[in-house]
Amino acid sequence: MSKDFEFKQLMRAYRSGIIGESTFESELANMENGSGADSGGFKAFGRSYRSERDAIISFIDKVREAETRAGEYLDKWVAVCKTECVRGGLKMVAEREAYHGRVFERRLLELGGQKRAETSEDTRKYAEYLSDPNISDGEKLLRSTSRTADPMEATQPIRDFADLLTEDQETKEMLNLFAQDELSSATWLRAACALVNAPTDKSEQMRRSEKPSM
Repeated sequence: MSKDFEFKQLMRAYRSGIIGESTFESELANMENGSGADSGGFKAFGRSYRSERDAIISFIDKVREAETRAGEYLDKWVAVCKTECVRGGLKMVAEREAYHGRVFERRLLELGGQKRAETSEDTRKYAEYLSDPNISDGEKLLRSTSRTADPMEATQPIRDFADLLTEDQETKEMLNLFAQDELSSATWLRAACALVNAPTDKSEQMRRSEKPSM
């Protein structure tokens, strides 16, 4: 596996939010120093693991934490959302995120892994932002879509990782379906953002669907 491909994997994971800035910088340093890309073992996201199983455990633990928290903070947005069609979509996306968290937690424990990933301070601040009733749904959609790349690009790291798996076919299929769900959610968010923030008659229709503030 070339360093160029590994770098692209690492960059995609960072841009899609799978890994944070500190992890990205650490793994990039390992790659540049040759301690990740050339040391043998199972390679993914710019580093080497002792085995495919270890790579899976590391990955789904991060996903478990991220998806669980996403379900929670999207529920907080739903509670203060004033745009009916946005609220309906958010309910569906929040349920998806929550069940991803549950499924990957079960799989992590089945593989003998432990829940190590923790909620970052950035995630806590983002949850507070989404739960603020004084910020419009349009603003929240703009910020949410600006946090990730194009939907296909944002979900590519999941597909890339699944493609690398040869031993654990159960997790491989879970990741393939996970990627499809994430692509659907990200595509909907971008469409909703474009509609709500469009300077056309469509945005006026959306405003009419908002509940008046009390």
